[in-house]
Amino acid sequence: MFQKAEWIWTGEPHKKNRFVRFKVEFDAPKGVAEAKFCIAAETKYYLYLNDALTVFDGGLHRESTPGNGYYDEVSLAVKPGRNTILIDVWYWGNGGRNNTAFPCAGVLFESEELGVYSGAHIECGVLQAYFEPQGEQPAYLYGGYNVGFDANKDKVDYQKAQVVAKYGEQPYGIPRKRPIPLFAFGKNVSAEYTRDGQVYEVRLPYAMQFSPYLKVKAKGGESIDIRSDRYAVRGGPGDNIGVYKGHRYEYVCRPGEQEYSGYNYIFGEKALFTIPDGVEVLELGYRESGYDCQIVNVPVTDDALLNRLMEKCARTLKVCMRENFMDCPDRERGQWIGDVSVQAPQVFLCLSDNARLLLRKAIVDFFSLRKGDRLVGNVPGDNFSELPGQSLNAISEVGMLANYYANTKDKEILRMAFEPSVAYLKLWSMGEDGFIVTRPGDWNWFDHNFNIDEKILENCWYYSALKYALFMAEELQDGRYTEFLRARKESIENNFERAFWTGKGYSSGKVMDDRANAMAVVVGLADIEHADRIRDVLDTVFNATTYMEGYVLEALCRLGFKEDAYKRMMSRYYPLIVNENSTLWEDFFVLGTRNHAWTGAPLTIVCRHFQELIH
Repeated sequence: MFQKAEWIWTGEPHKKNRFVRFKVEFDAPKGVAEAKFCIAAETKYYLYLNDALTVFDGGLHRESTPGNGYYDEVSLAVKPGRNTILIDVWYWGNGGRNNTAFPCAGVLFESEELGVYSGAHIECGVLQAYFEPQGEQPAYLYGGYNVGFDANKDKVDYQKAQVVAKYGEQPYGIPRKRPIPLFAFGKNVSAEYTRDGQVYEVRLPYAMQFSPYLKVKAKGGESIDIRSDRYAVRGGPGDNIGVYKGHRYEYVCRPGEQEYSGYNYIFGEKALFTIPDGVEVLELGYRESGYDCQIVNVPVTDDALLNRLMEKCARTLKVCMRENFMDCPDRERGQWIGDVSVQAPQVFLCLSDNARLLLRKAIVDFFSLRKGDRLVGNVPGDNFSELPGQSLNAISEVGMLANYYANTKDKEILRMAFEPSVAYLKLWSMGEDGFIVTRPGDWNWFDHNFNIDEKILENCWYYSALKYALFMAEELQDGRYTEFLRARKESIENNFERAFWTGKGYSSGKVMDDRANAMAVVVGLADIEHADRIRDVLDTVFNATTYMEGYVLEALCRLGFKEDAYKRMMSRYYPLIVNENSTLWEDFFVLGTRNHAWTGAPLTIVCRHFQELIH
């Protein structure tokens, strides 16, 4: 692979936020109608074959393993005779929650069947229409930039490319093959719109990842602002003051009739075009894109409200997928690993098979990009954090790893996960009381809001991770750490009831927390004889946010109180069911995003415990 190819760019310095076009012309060999084309780009690329858009938003964010990126394998349907490939590469040079900043631009490609490879003979040039809009900039949580496009400067001055590195040379490293499918994308859709002054609103059929499309007639020089209704998003619970800006577009018109279709995707349920007076609007619309899988098998019942909730759960999951699973596509796009553990069971319940490849990638990222022995969330990404409560969730018997293996029996993943999981568990020490000594990590977080019984929750998550590590040891027939794991598991088991049972519920101090009592049930530390008392707690205490609510519902079902679980679910989620959004909010109130990955647990609960309701 890439035996003849070289990393190339223009002769100019590697400027951030730069669009460069590479042109490749070739004669298709006789008898070749389809050919494999391998390409790696820093950061993203868009490929045309004979003027037809063939790859949209190509490439995956660094890193695959430390220091290395990815390459795509594209199937090209060539025609007899002369063919032309155009590759528009967008180099970012900055990082965010789900990508690492890379100091060098470049593209590398090769097709042995076509005799095409990147090198100094390739023609390339800066796409001069692109510029960086002034004013508000995207939040640090995002990689990439706002996109400016001046149609008056839409040209390319071609020159010969410059070789910037041989294959395998630093800092580019050795790209790994893309482990997920290329992103799906549709055609530009012309849509109906409403107008309020200079603001034209296109209501999308549902929340989606999209790029704007316009067709206008102008005198020239007019500036059009384009953004989604999710452009400005508040922080979640505990961060009610912060406002985080997403990406926007600025399009400068040339004289006459013109069309424009954006490259960068934005997210929302509406596209908002601010168009100055004097510009004649001919068409407005969008191009949908996203992870290549379909929503399938969404539960259908006789309850219209429950059906609406199931539809919103599935849509929430789908739009939180692209390069990686993400908490929200409109504020962070970060692969928070606790969110992925909520998403994991739904992948197998309501998405087509391609989705499990993204879950596998999330697991590989989590272990391959760990920081020493620390398992951190938001990798790949510059803004990663270790939230021990989330990392323990990920390697627990109810987390993303366990759900993936239960549905795939992929032992390669267990072999990858086992030793790092044990090494992570060894970072904790045991106290004289028989429980682990708290490790705050970068953020000692178990949920938002108040009355969090951290000691019980940390020990429950740790205990569950111990149990799953013992399961992995048995599956892999590897007993090296069994004594260590069993000793710690038994220490927590032997002390839990004595230390935390109050007669009215489990508590380590002054608060009676629904989350702590639920987790004691879910991980098997609660005494089943206390079922009625625990039920009272779970029926009357409502501390859990949408992240932990699924575990509360799971506990009620495991205790046999399914009617209680149904009533709690429908009452707590009611505001989210009846609002106008097609996805689920970050919290039970209008806090943070109106689409958040961790909120979709009801779909898992209904599929697991309410089969009698499903048609």
